[in-house]
Amino acid sequence: MLKKLGLHYTVFLTIIVLTICVSHASAALLQHEEESEKEFLFAAAPSKKDAIYKTGDKIKYVVSVDNPFDVVQEGTVSFRVTNTKNAEVAANSIKVNIGKRSSDKFTLDVPFQKDPGFYKIAIMINVSEYDDTLRRTFGVNPREVVSEYPEPGDFDKFWSDARNELRKVKPEFKMTPQPTRSRSGVDVFLVEMKSIDNVTVRGWLSMAKNRKAKQKLPVLVVFPGYGLMGVDAMITTQDMAVFTFNFRGEGNSRDAVRPTYAGFLTDNIEDKKKYILRGAIMDCIRAIDFVCSRPELDTANITASGASLGGFFSIAVASLDKRIKLCSSNNPVFSDWRALRGNADWPMSGLMKYSNARFVKLDKLLDTLDYFDLKNFSKRLECRTVIGIGLLDHLAPPQNQYAMINRIVGEHKVFVYPNLTHEVPPSLHVYVTHWLMDEFGLF
Repeated sequence: MLKKLGLHYTVFLTIIVLTICVSHASAALLQHEEESEKEFLFAAAPSKKDAIYKTGDKIKYVVSVDNPFDVVQEGTVSFRVTNTKNAEVAANSIKVNIGKRSSDKFTLDVPFQKDPGFYKIAIMINVSEYDDTLRRTFGVNPREVVSEYPEPGDFDKFWSDARNELRKVKPEFKMTPQPTRSRSGVDVFLVEMKSIDNVTVRGWLSMAKNRKAKQKLPVLVVFPGYGLMGVDAMITTQDMAVFTFNFRGEGNSRDAVRPTYAGFLTDNIEDKKKYILRGAIMDCIRAIDFVCSRPELDTANITASGASLGGFFSIAVASLDKRIKLCSSNNPVFSDWRALRGNADWPMSGLMKYSNARFVKLDKLLDTLDYFDLKNFSKRLECRTVIGIGLLDHLAPPQNQYAMINRIVGEHKVFVYPNLTHEVPPSLHVYVTHWLMDEFGLF
């Protein structure tokens, strides 16, 4: 009996031990899974919200870390600063000791740079169980940035000749109701017109259905970004019209002129008078002609708006056409072309591909693009303007943006977002909406 009891007890004890072992193993596995789901947090913020520094400012970055692990993290936090030519101009490292399951902050003091412009900073952490790099950009006296490349001596004549050529083309404006597109109390009309080279271009005009008789509506003219899709009709308010316009090769203006995606940068680029952007800019001026032809639209309150390529067009067209009262441009591209030489990103990569494929020297292409350089337009921009840029934008680098911004003669406001690329936050769209309503007296 004792033997049997001893046997049962041994079996029972074995089961208990195995159960405890399995339980501990399961707990350890669960803890491991929980540990693996936790993340080491590493962030860095500039001492100035917009990362723009003026003479006398101290350039600092506050590095925040959160160690979720039951391990002390030892190592370094360091930084490396490079200029627009990718040459190192500053570097430093500090030792850090981050306790188990704890948070900490470290301040990096970055030497002030004497040359105005923008600098890339790589902030690195190398500790026991974590390595990472944050890439940011900061500006030093950006209002002193000046392009070293002059505009062509005949820049004004070139565009005056283009406008004279446009005037010789009868616009043949046509406005057709689109009941299937009308919605939310908004009437939508297909707008068609003839532009330079006798090319037909189109857009969509949106106005409130119940607008007042003889009411003249302020107009927001929206230009599309780079690509082929163009812009579609947009909803609007009771007191404002929206004209979404597609220049040649974009959206519903993509028929007689049908560039490829790459072609919108390079079609006929070897001849400045035939280059696709010349015709497209004239298309936009013809769109303003249409607005001024309509009795229900307020020709004293026209706004040009766009982002990326649309941002380029909004500034370029507002610089040439003084009928535009306000300009809103986000992340505008194509500024200070020659300063982009050696840049591996688009648009320079597209130009190099064309240059190599056609055995055409890059300088020949740049000779054309001097007439389509946003910095050369902006010295003629007189209307009130709002511009939004991202400091991490590789398509429209901030150095190039400020070469354009610093030549604007009219009143303008610039919003800088240090952690954004080719984009702006929704808050800027809200600001611009309120700005337009205030400017147009819409309350």
